[in-house]
Amino acid sequence: MMNRKSHPSSSPRWSSRLYALVSAIYRKRPVWMVSFAASEASLSEGLRAACASTAMLAVGSVLHDPIFAWAAIGAFWTCLADAAGSNRARFASMMGFALLSTLCGGITAFASAAGAMFAALTVLAFTTLGGFGRIWGAATSQVTILAATACVVMVDRPMHDVRAGIAFLGVYLVGCLFAVVLSLTVWRIHPFGASRSTLRAVYLRLADIALDSARLLEQRAAPREWATHAAQFRADARAALERSRKALASVPAARTGGRQTYDTLLGLLTDGEALFAYLIAVSRASEKVPDHAWRAKRAARLLTALGEVLRGIGTAANETRWERLANLQLRVRRLATRLESALLEPVTLQSDFELVDFAPLYAQPERWTDSAARLATRTWATLKANLSSQSVGLRHAARVGVTSTTGFLVIRALGLPFGYWATMATLLILQPSIAATWPRSIERAAGSIVGGVLAAGIGYAIHSPLGISLAVFPLVMATMALRPVSYSLFVLFLTPTFVLVADFATPGANEFAFALTRLGNNMLGCALALLATFYLWPTREKVDYRADLSEAVRANVAYLRAALESPRRSEKEMERLRRAAGLGSNNAEEAIGRIRLEKLEDSMVDTVTLTVLSLLRRMAGTATQLRLSPNRRDVCDELGDWVAQVSADIDAALNRTLRPVRHELPARDRLTSLEADAVGELARMQRLLTERMREARG
Repeated sequence: MMNRKSHPSSSPRWSSRLYALVSAIYRKRPVWMVSFAASEASLSEGLRAACASTAMLAVGSVLHDPIFAWAAIGAFWTCLADAAGSNRARFASMMGFALLSTLCGGITAFASAAGAMFAALTVLAFTTLGGFGRIWGAATSQVTILAATACVVMVDRPMHDVRAGIAFLGVYLVGCLFAVVLSLTVWRIHPFGASRSTLRAVYLRLADIALDSARLLEQRAAPREWATHAAQFRADARAALERSRKALASVPAARTGGRQTYDTLLGLLTDGEALFAYLIAVSRASEKVPDHAWRAKRAARLLTALGEVLRGIGTAANETRWERLANLQLRVRRLATRLESALLEPVTLQSDFELVDFAPLYAQPERWTDSAARLATRTWATLKANLSSQSVGLRHAARVGVTSTTGFLVIRALGLPFGYWATMATLLILQPSIAATWPRSIERAAGSIVGGVLAAGIGYAIHSPLGISLAVFPLVMATMALRPVSYSLFVLFLTPTFVLVADFATPGANEFAFALTRLGNNMLGCALALLATFYLWPTREKVDYRADLSEAVRANVAYLRAALESPRRSEKEMERLRRAAGLGSNNAEEAIGRIRLEKLEDSMVDTVTLTVLSLLRRMAGTATQLRLSPNRRDVCDELGDWVAQVSADIDAALNRTLRPVRHELPARDRLTSLEADAVGELARMQRLLTERMREARG
């Protein structure tokens, strides 16, 4: 019996250590690794792409035909083009890419054989159209950009003979179609697959809050570290919850009625919102636990245990192990009860939480003709709206086309081998705004350098076609699995993958030279993308971000005022205000982050704004702690009047209609510690917006 029980427990321990390692990498990752979301890794996507690509290489190895390297590339790209969602949407995106890339790539390859001028014109046309696809949304953009990528790659393989060219395109299309079939048979997506995956991410984000709070407690962290924790982890959790809401709301009506799975997932989302509110309050209370106290050690142990249980809930939800959920949820309640007694200012986990602002899309099924007509109407309307020089989408498409074509002409003039790597880098890096292109180029350059070193090492160790086929499998799997985690990790594994596939297509070539060539071409592509971003019809974020900041301040002040009056407010209203405050803070933080990336420097106004955003997170924590405190009471008249006056002053300051005014603070001896915190935060917010912001603006 003991042996049988030891096996299941060993897996969670191994999983916990792995996740702790990934979390440590996340906190201490290098500067160039801008994006990193460990919970978004998808092993299923990685295995699917690896099987599809490696199978094509294996066929080529058996037939001794290196042309099947292109079938492997086609299979890989087709997996990248998968738009997820329903099987119908997946089929449309993958098959659309397969046909579009084969047709446009073939035209480009035949044009390349006719001369450099014809090749440049086709590159200009197809890359511009690829960039223009962004106006119809992310799924369409994914397909069109990848099809344009196929064009800039195939332009380096001119087709002089029609029969040989058609045979080549046929092999490429076989690889694409194989990936489509594999994805819609072996790797079909369950109707609730996306919802389970997003809920797993939610609970992993909640676990991150609990585990990082425990870490800060153990280290007796300074207030600045707690502020960083609030901004980083709460923003991630709020974003994960919004994605989960969207995924559950988009489940077809035929799958929701009377389905136990849907009800269970909806219950997990509701619990996730309740736990998020609870953890916000707990982290705020943990910040005030005295140093060197037994309370801090006990609270840290309980938070660590809570984090592990939350991770278990996310895993169980994703793997549909419903029998484990009841026990895990019961453990969460028990840990919350024990944590309540360990904190200096306890908070209570709500048991009657109600999900607000959730609207499922219960649309009636349409005939395919009606659906096609509606899609055509929407497509045409979007196209007309973007046929203007003021359209961001049109300017971006022109920038992509001109820059990619310039890169192609430079490569042709210099006679660089594998020049498509530069144009491909340019095509994939360029984004509509400076703030989006800048970090992407940093990640691609850094990922290419590390990936080039990895490619050289693998190339020296493996020489046979079969060995290359086997080596490509884990590389493709890592590339696809880590694509949602980090763009730099995606590029890091993509580099040796392409180098080895190129080696398969050109036996006997120098692997080290391949790696150096790809590195140099990637750097050239990054440089071209950055130059185009800054100097070719640049699209910048609006400099005046007062609207985002004002909305965030008003939402958080409204939530804090309501929390002070929480005994008189309904739980539904309080939850709606909490969500609005979180979304407002997220939007404002993202806006100021993009603007700072564009300017590459901070002004005094930016510094004050960052202080305001940090204070908003503290206000939300105090408000949630007030709301969940077991010792809630009605606000006294003196405090209520002061809060109303200061709130009005803050609103006037946001409209720039108020000079600095100081109000006498309410008597401290009549306030609870939480009320005193709320008063201090509101008073500081007023001073920041009236005095410090005016000084910063000069």
